[in-house]
Amino acid sequence: MNLHLIDDEKFFDPFVEKLESLNLLENNIFIVKECGPLKFIKRSDLVHGRMCEKDLIGDTRQYKKVFIHCFTPDMYDWVLEHSFKELNWMIWGKELYSSDLVNYPLYELLTKEIVKKVSTQRFSFNLGYWRPKNVIRRVNLPRIFSKFDNILTWIEPEYEYAVRNIKGLRAKHQQFAYMFEMDANVLRRRFGNAQSSRKRITELRCILGNSGVASNNHLDAIQKTNNIPFKEILIPISYGNERYIELLKDAVQTIGANGNISYLDKYVSFTDYIEVFDQYDVFISNSIRPVGMGNVWMALLMGKLVFMNRRNLVFPYLRAMGIEIFDIGMIEKVDSIFKTIDLKKNADLAAEFLSNKRINKMYVQLFSKEVAMQHEAV
Repeated sequence: MNLHLIDDEKFFDPFVEKLESLNLLENNIFIVKECGPLKFIKRSDLVHGRMCEKDLIGDTRQYKKVFIHCFTPDMYDWVLEHSFKELNWMIWGKELYSSDLVNYPLYELLTKEIVKKVSTQRFSFNLGYWRPKNVIRRVNLPRIFSKFDNILTWIEPEYEYAVRNIKGLRAKHQQFAYMFEMDANVLRRRFGNAQSSRKRITELRCILGNSGVASNNHLDAIQKTNNIPFKEILIPISYGNERYIELLKDAVQTIGANGNISYLDKYVSFTDYIEVFDQYDVFISNSIRPVGMGNVWMALLMGKLVFMNRRNLVFPYLRAMGIEIFDIGMIEKVDSIFKTIDLKKNADLAAEFLSNKRINKMYVQLFSKEVAMQHEAV
């Protein structure tokens, strides 16, 4: 039996429904870390209980594998106090890049100025190392991270970065990805079969970023596109940091770049979002850390031209796969890139990487009872 410690997040439902479709549920139980009412999880019928329920988990050595989905500091003491046959960390990103575990560069120059005015800079995962009650925790960090056997992420450079920068972490890498909200091949067939129609630059419409969070480096991206007469740049901000969003809008007005800037500030369903997304030609991700990768994959599957920040760990990884994405520093060449790029090839490669066949094999290897038994017998 495998134990999953999960957050109340939207990723849970498609994840467990994939396990359900593969008949893997009976070998996996799910405990929610939070104790309040569920806000995002709809499949509450598959939630075994809450971590705050005393003695619910029992002896952690009874489980073949324990999976911690997003390993935040509130879980550190729990890991230190328990023993495991196999402990796995599914990296979400925020608990790594936005923490004091590492000194990862999140912001470019203009965004840094906005973040200085936002009280929650370096946000929610500051460990408060120098508070007396956390000094012991800091001393124990290498012991805590040495307990992990595997890091689960589809981004191999992310794994390499974590092992290189976190003391005590000697875990192996396992490929893993949460489920996309729509089958990749369905999205591919519906939107990605034809090359984007050739348009003049003044007809091109862009989407910038995935949310109203500072790591998107919106203002710096706008500066980089300032000399390009795009018809529109749409910034999705239906969720994120409200203070940051307010300051971003003020800054956009101050630099006089709001003539072609618009905002998607109302929540829309995923189905409606892809309809909006399909009206645009270019997707720009200026984040330095991996964030909003679902939007990058969606853009590739739908035959959109993608620009990214070359400092992002994902940038060279996707390029090495043969996917044609471009550094945002090359965006002034957007016209000539459109004339030569094979967007259909990009969509094919993305669909292959996200294919049901590949994901199914990955999930069976990670979560099935049979594979675990075979591993024990070796």
